[in-house]
Amino acid sequence: MKHTHSEWKKKILRRLNGEKKGLSADELASALRAKKKDRPALLLALGAMEQSGELVCGKKGRYTVAGTADIRARLLSMSRGFGFARPEDGGADCFIPGRYLSGALPGDRVLVRLGPPDSRGPQGKITQVLEEGPRLYTGRLVSAGGKRQEVMPDSQIRFPLPVKKGECEAAAGDKVRFRVTFDKRGDPAARVVTAYGSADSARVCADAIVDAAGIPSVFPQEAVRAAERLRDEGIPAKELEGREDLRDWTIFTIDGQDAKDLDDAVSLDRDGDGWRLGVHIADVSHYVREGTPLDQEARRRGTSVYFADRAIPMLPEALSNGACSLNAGTDKLTLSAILRLAPDGKIRETAIKKTVIRSCVRGVYSEVNALFDGTAGAEIQEKYAAVRPVLEDMRALARRLKEAASARGTMDLISCESVFVLDEQGRPVDLFARTTGEAEGMIEQFMIAANVAVAAYARQRGLPFVYRVHAQPDAEKLQLLSETARQLGMKAVRLSSQPDLRELMEEARETPYARLISDRLLRSMAKAQYSENPLGHYGLALKDYCHFTSPIRRYPDLSIHRILSDAIAGVPKDELARRYTAFVRESADLSSQYEVRAMTAERECEGCYMAEYMARFLGETFEGVVASVSSFGLFVELPNSAEGLVRIHALPEAGLRYDEAASLVDGRGRPVYTVGDAMTVRVDGVDVSAGQVDFSPVVPEKIPAAASDFKQG
Repeated sequence: MKHTHSEWKKKILRRLNGEKKGLSADELASALRAKKKDRPALLLALGAMEQSGELVCGKKGRYTVAGTADIRARLLSMSRGFGFARPEDGGADCFIPGRYLSGALPGDRVLVRLGPPDSRGPQGKITQVLEEGPRLYTGRLVSAGGKRQEVMPDSQIRFPLPVKKGECEAAAGDKVRFRVTFDKRGDPAARVVTAYGSADSARVCADAIVDAAGIPSVFPQEAVRAAERLRDEGIPAKELEGREDLRDWTIFTIDGQDAKDLDDAVSLDRDGDGWRLGVHIADVSHYVREGTPLDQEARRRGTSVYFADRAIPMLPEALSNGACSLNAGTDKLTLSAILRLAPDGKIRETAIKKTVIRSCVRGVYSEVNALFDGTAGAEIQEKYAAVRPVLEDMRALARRLKEAASARGTMDLISCESVFVLDEQGRPVDLFARTTGEAEGMIEQFMIAANVAVAAYARQRGLPFVYRVHAQPDAEKLQLLSETARQLGMKAVRLSSQPDLRELMEEARETPYARLISDRLLRSMAKAQYSENPLGHYGLALKDYCHFTSPIRRYPDLSIHRILSDAIAGVPKDELARRYTAFVRESADLSSQYEVRAMTAERECEGCYMAEYMARFLGETFEGVVASVSSFGLFVELPNSAEGLVRIHALPEAGLRYDEAASLVDGRGRPVYTVGDAMTVRVDGVDVSAGQVDFSPVVPEKIPAAASDFKQG
């Protein structure tokens, strides 16, 4: 009798339950009376159960059932004598003593057997490497005396590694990519596989970051040719026959000055006592069909990635900046979400249509902000004269949408993005904090409204779909946040709903602790991700949410455009389920992974550029604010958004310890350093390769008479 995978799984678990020494695959086959023809299915089941962490396979090939204290985790970092692993299901990072690393390296997926916790938190030992990571890392090559060389890893591995003969030649000072190998004694060493150039150049380091992250940066010629062919073909007359013609509507785009991939346009009309809001999105699904080379490449990338010196688009330029970009004065194919809204902004009705539009203005955020605040010159006023009444209506609607968001508990956290100005050689020559104005907020409200409406449309019709979801905060972290707020004398400390959290954030804005509360709020929350299930979005306080508005640069948006296009074309519900059920699960999973990959790479690249920029200010003194606190020191942010580390041993007070609720405290538990505190610091060192800036505190009597300052943008 042929057994299914689930049946083999039940038989295996039943046989191994209570088996302390375990059984080999042959012994299991014999015990389960598996015939020769059944062996492949049995081995497949064993492999899958080992991969999932249900079984542990020892060094002698004997299988045992994973214990109740075993957790699946990812090894985050490795120092001399210990490492840290992060559980896949959440929770605190786990300390792993060096003797229990079991040959695992950062990035590996591992099985950890938990032991008794200590002052450092959870402890455990790695019992099995479930899945090896890429095991490729980056760092700076340095001389170790004579002909010997070492690699100083950028992160993850936190000690120098001796260099073995590699696959390429590299010189001291180079940024390199290396593979970790182990010698006969089990000690790790580095084998250099790529040399990029000077580790003191952020542009060079960005090349290494892209490679290390596995982000594809060159399009296959087949995909490039396909994109160019689609661009050159234009819009066939036949394609317009099945679309609603909106070219006589007042539709326009508003984006940043340098944006080239314009994937959303907006329109607004009065509709009785309410509004008719149109959000018109580039119909990328018309050009990028499932299974084509363009689709395969978009799926492999998942998202566009933006660095200080470059953008790595999800689609070739012929599409992203050409055929799909909603450039003014040209006919463009779009998928439009047309929302009928009540006076208070609530959605009355949603229609999703295949359309053709012609944007009448290429709007720019800074110009629209100037119109709104009354500083626009004659040239800007003339450019927007035809759409000025619509802009004023949009402004009024956006305010109502924002008021509704506040009422339902959407949290407006404090964030700070950096903007780099580069010279012709790609070196940073200026840095300032990005500011956003009313126009940016207005378009954001319209995009959120469209995302909500489209997600509700899909859920109500039972379509297979990719939702943007955000889980509720961790209860223990909320309790810690409540305790922090209480210690700081805040009134809003009973945190049981979104309005409670918003009330706390609004109260904190009037105190020096706004950054601290925002930081703790962010830490208490799970990361938003994609899912085939409509689980809601906690941070936005929404039942329905998706990403619909950026199919040029995000694969989940493209995925749901494809599904919506079939749905509005009349494809039966059972056929939609057949086509897309497995697809949306895969798209959600891959899109979540690639989003994290892109964000991590962008953050690392920003650190390199920040360090290169701050290198020119070595020895200079600045006023800053404590942005975050850790067990090893304080991160201080300057007005230009640059951030550096003040190590705990550099602080003048002795005996400081980290308290998660109250920052760095003295021996009596009294806060000494808290997020939001002002601090004068000196730039002591930079490491461009690691993206790190080191500060030291300057005591008042030692501050130079004329301390430097930065513009705030």
